Amino acid sequence: MTTTQPEPASAGDPAPDGCPYPVPDVPFPGSFRFDPAPEWARLREEQPITRVRTVAGSVVWLVTRYDDVRTVLTDPRFSRAGTVAPGAPRVAVSAPLPGTLPTTDPPEHTRLRGLVSGVFSRRRIEQRRGWIARLAGALVDEMVAGGTPGDVRAALALPLPIQVICALLGVPYTDRDRFREWTELAYSLVPAQAEQVHAAMAALTDYLAELVAGAARRTDADGGNTDILAELAAAEDGLSTDELVAFGMNLLVAGHETTANQIASFVATLLREPARWDRLVAEPDLVPTAVEELLRYTRLSEVGQLRVATTDVRIAGVTVRAGDGVMAAIATANRDPRAFDRPDEVVLDREPGRHLAFGIGPHFCLGAHLARVELQEALRALLARCSRLRLAVPAEQLRWRRVLVSGVDALPVTW
Repeated sequence: MTTTQPEPASAGDPAPDGCPYPVPDVPFPGSFRFDPAPEWARLREEQPITRVRTVAGSVVWLVTRYDDVRTVLTDPRFSRAGTVAPGAPRVAVSAPLPGTLPTTDPPEHTRLRGLVSGVFSRRRIEQRRGWIARLAGALVDEMVAGGTPGDVRAALALPLPIQVICALLGVPYTDRDRFREWTELAYSLVPAQAEQVHAAMAALTDYLAELVAGAARRTDADGGNTDILAELAAAEDGLSTDELVAFGMNLLVAGHETTANQIASFVATLLREPARWDRLVAEPDLVPTAVEELLRYTRLSEVGQLRVATTDVRIAGVTVRAGDGVMAAIATANRDPRAFDRPDEVVLDREPGRHLAFGIGPHFCLGAHLARVELQEALRALLARCSRLRLAVPAEQLRWRRVLVSGVDALPVTW
């Protein structure tokens, strides 16, 4: 383990008090493209814990090795609730919402998760798989009918998870353009957009409050609840109104933005080396395993998940002080050669189960199985209908969105 902090190769702003070297900024230069910035691998091998400066101006510790990232995500001494305390460090322009699943610790987190986990159970999600598969197929058919070239992001990657999350939450699909604009601003990594970000978050909160206010009145023909918010609003001893708004907001933002970027990134990664795509066409039973490998391989973010130390903690040979922010770099941990053989290769039949794409521990992604179903069915729809799918432009010309949850801006294809 590294016990001292050598000066990084790429220096950023002057060091904060107590830090003996200049602090680099994250995202690193060379981010927002297919391959990770070289700095990630260098840090993982030479400085598995180091200080970095976020776009919000916070100086936090960054850990990059698999075992250390697991520790930060599972050890109760690293708090999520601490990220919303007064003066807490931030990763992006917007501040996270207090009192929600992502920003509480046990026992409060345990209470909240227990109230909502049933609506995202494997059994409940599997009951919707057929509908999701039909929806994915219809979207691909529409893209094909439009003629080649098409745009997989616009035709499938965006509308599929948006329609699914709208149906689950009782959000009118006709409002998709409004909440997509708000969502994109919520994930901004541009400090100059701060005023727009705060306005978007306020508008999104007001929008969800209106939906929650009418949730208890939304019933089907048999008098049952039509959507998750209606079901939760009708439950006795359930979530408060404010908790329902926060829960709905988290789901609306995370429930489509993450999966939309993953669908497009998965397809782009497969088509970057067409033999990968051709193998899945020939072996479609590999799709579930391939999805797990692509979850490991692709980067959903150029930063990491933030925690705040509640006490002094020794990690990677360094003492992190109480109150320090610690960012766990999941994408880099998923490429750690200590945890994965040939980590920088896409191995479509790799034994799944060790990646950290959905997190680990108490904050393991609530919607993980929903995301898996959407990703699997999106790939199956494309494989069945566009077996000769290819990129319409060289992979190096694809542009990546410079936001917290990143992916390709467009994915032009031919078939």
